[in-house]
Amino acid sequence: MIERLIARVAAHTALQARPCDVDGLRLWALEHPRLDRLVHFRIASGAVDTNLLFLFGRSTTAQPHFHAQVVQFAPDACVYNADIVPRLDPVTHPAWFTSVYGPVTKAYWQATGNKANACASAPGNPAIALYLSPWSIAAPRPTISEELARVGPMIEAYLDHCLALADSFTYDAAPAELSSRDRQHLELLHSDALDPRAWKGVYRSIGEEAGRRAKAILATPLHN
Repeated sequence: MIERLIARVAAHTALQARPCDVDGLRLWALEHPRLDRLVHFRIASGAVDTNLLFLFGRSTTAQPHFHAQVVQFAPDACVYNADIVPRLDPVTHPAWFTSVYGPVTKAYWQATGNKANACASAPGNPAIALYLSPWSIAAPRPTISEELARVGPMIEAYLDHCLALADSFTYDAAPAELSSRDRQHLELLHSDALDPRAWKGVYRSIGEEAGRRAKAILATPLHN
């Protein structure tokens, strides 16, 4: 699935590969006025194959970020999640939420409304959920590849919506406010304290120094 998502981004905008010294991490600069970078981070540890993908909007715009993750435990056992990561707050910017999430609400219910899907009853970690959106689609317990295939079109719809927003979406917010909030948001979202088990696993797999370099890449815009 992750490679299909990367191909969808590549079909939409030019990707320029950037050198990276972290094993398993691919970084591309995006030549687009509202898109900044695409990051694919793969960690293989024994039988566990973890793939994370981020499509980041430019920090000075209101363009939302897209995130998807697939963790494969066995040929037919995986967990997954996908989200459109908010750039503003719903109380002070309700119109932004209407524009960004309204069009994907149908895809959200198609995925989570199917009781056969693990994502229909996902007990999310509230500490992490605070920095994501209520439209997150997540299967936190192992499920079968058949479910990921069922939910895949909804995840692709999230990405396609983000790409469509990048071409046409405008929202009146101060660039300095957007950039400052984005920096704080990404630092918190990728902090050790927020998800210590996940980051300890990363450090065990690739080393703490490389893991912290990967976190810096996730949090640092390429275009200012």
